[in-house]
Amino acid sequence: MSASEWLVAVGTVLLAVCVGALLLALVQVIATLRSLRRTVDALRAETVGMIEEMRTAVRDASYEVDRVDALLTTAESVGENLDSASRLVRRTVQSPVVKVMAFGTGTRRAVARMRKGERRGA
Repeated sequence: MSASEWLVAVGTVLLAVCVGALLLALVQVIATLRSLRRTVDALRAETVGMIEEMRTAVRDASYEVDRVDALLTTAESVGENLDSASRLVRRTVQSPVVKVMAFGTGTRRAVARMRKGERRGA
C-alpha cells in the first residue's frame, strides 16, 4: 500500500467515525426533543387545569366583591338614615315648644303627686 492509499484509508475511517459521532449526537438530540415535548405537554395539561381554577376563583371573588359592595352601600344608607333620625330627634327635643310641653307635663305630675300626699295625710 502506498502512502496515498493509507491516507485515503485513514481519511475514510476518520470520516466514518465523524459520521458515527454525528449520528449519535443526532439520536441524542432527537431523544432530548421527545423528552422536552412530553414535558411541555404535561406542563400544558397542568396549566390548563390551573387556569380553569383561577378563572373560577376570580369569578367567585368578583361575586363576593359585589356582595360586599352591596352590603357597604346598605350600611351607608342605614348610617345616613340614622344621622337623619338623630338630627330630627335633636331638633325635636331642642324645640322650645317641646320643652314647654315637657315642663308642663312634669309640673302636672308633681302637682298630682303632691295632692295624693295631702290626701294620705288628711
